[in-house]
Amino acid sequence: MRSDSTQFRIDPTPRCADGEYMAHARISSRRADGSEYDVHLSGDLAGFDLRDDAIAYAKGWAQQWLDARFG
Repeated sequence: MRSDSTQFRIDPTPRCADGEYMAHARISSRRADGSEYDVHLSGDLAGFDLRDDAIAYAKGWAQQWLDARFG
């Protein structure tokens, strides 16, 4: 399985906690019947002052996670 955007979806939406943005990633895919399922939920990765920084970090982390597992 190849980690490309047609096979996996990365949701890098950060959560706001104590005045900072917590980066985390939800990696999902679709079954043959079209239903979505979670491949991996990262948990909190790191805290950032800027929302965009948290999103960029989570996207990069998720892509590395996928590459390590699915090439």
